[in-house]
Amino acid sequence: MAASTSSKPVLWKMTWPIFIELLLQMLVGNIDQIMLSHFNATAVAAVGNANQVITILLLTFSVISLASTILISQYLGAGQQEKVQQVYVLSAVVNLAVSLVLMALLLLGADRLMALMQVPAEARAEAAVYLRITAVSLPFQALMLTFSAFLRAHARMTVIMLSTGVINLVNILGNTALIYGLGPLPQLGAAGAALSTLTCRMVGMCLLLVSFLRSIPGATLSPRMLNPWPSMLFRRLLGIGLPAGGEGLSYNLSQAASLVFVNMIGTYAVTTRVYAVIFAQVCYMLISAVSQATAVLVGYAIGARDFEEANRLNNHVLKVFTPITISITLALALFAKPLYGLFSTDPQVIALGQKIMCIEVILEIGRCFNIVLVRNLQAVGDVRYPVTIGIISQWVVAVGVAWLLGMKLGLGLAGIWMAFAMDECLRAIIFWARWKSGRWKDLQTV
Repeated sequence: MAASTSSKPVLWKMTWPIFIELLLQMLVGNIDQIMLSHFNATAVAAVGNANQVITILLLTFSVISLASTILISQYLGAGQQEKVQQVYVLSAVVNLAVSLVLMALLLLGADRLMALMQVPAEARAEAAVYLRITAVSLPFQALMLTFSAFLRAHARMTVIMLSTGVINLVNILGNTALIYGLGPLPQLGAAGAALSTLTCRMVGMCLLLVSFLRSIPGATLSPRMLNPWPSMLFRRLLGIGLPAGGEGLSYNLSQAASLVFVNMIGTYAVTTRVYAVIFAQVCYMLISAVSQATAVLVGYAIGARDFEEANRLNNHVLKVFTPITISITLALALFAKPLYGLFSTDPQVIALGQKIMCIEVILEIGRCFNIVLVRNLQAVGDVRYPVTIGIISQWVVAVGVAWLLGMKLGLGLAGIWMAFAMDECLRAIIFWARWKSGRWKDLQTV
């Protein structure tokens, strides 16, 4: 199957709903901070810190979700339907169990965790309240990610997109009512944003469950599929999922470690970082969407042992979408002052934000390659290499050099962002060399 004939139209058809989904997910993830920016600055800093913790915990669910997408894609390519059914049930059960444990730990340790992260004193109480309420939503979010992974493996991208749209609408309406107070409702600030998040995740889980059962022929979540316990399949899920999810987990843990440095600089730096992360997500959203679609197609190709097609897809995405991403980043850097001015009137935040967006241009070059190559290496079964390189670079460069430039040399948030750019570009070079070596062709798949 030539990429220039049949796979390109399929890739585009799969990409656009993923892009809309990611856009809506970005709004769901950041609408709390955007709406709180008009409430008070400490609430923004509080939610920014708490969301860093939640992001890390959500990545524990991606261990199984990523593995299930990879395995379902490969099993579908190989025509092994019974294995697909087992993956459904096993993934849902494991993610639900893990989410309940994490919820309990977070409810007990929120205050201590915020103190450990050096959250500014004026924002610490709000951050802990937000964290506790959001912790209750973890089981619903775990199942949302699981059902979304199943639908994505079956190329049901439009269903996911529509469900995410409803979730986003519920979140915005909930924030409007609970953050600012609507009618008889009191102004709850960060706590109101957390309650809205809890509600939208409950709704989202129900929508995706119904979509999964109705849109995929023969879909089942029968516990009988786990009797006897599929120990080999469970080991295979963990064997793929732990390294695959480990790369993202390591990245976000390193970001959390760097956030400690930012907290030490001051609230204005924390607030600037929150907005910088939002703009960065806009920069890489398109290539992230197309990389998710590509990884599914690469998984199909690997299941059918079509290595040439997998290579063509990888190269095509990098060649077409990296220049587009850099162009978007340059545009945001050019208009950084008015864009930051939409969220803040603090001249320190706006001036620092302009510096960050200039550094972001270099950072996104490396991130484009990392997003595409890591997903495709995982899709072909080369899951250990990306996490090994990721851990080394993210902690030595993204954290170590961030401390050196940001704290020791006094460059502040700009120095920390320079370290992030170095990390992304270094990993991009290494992962490109790994793909070009072709070693992934010799790995055992399904």
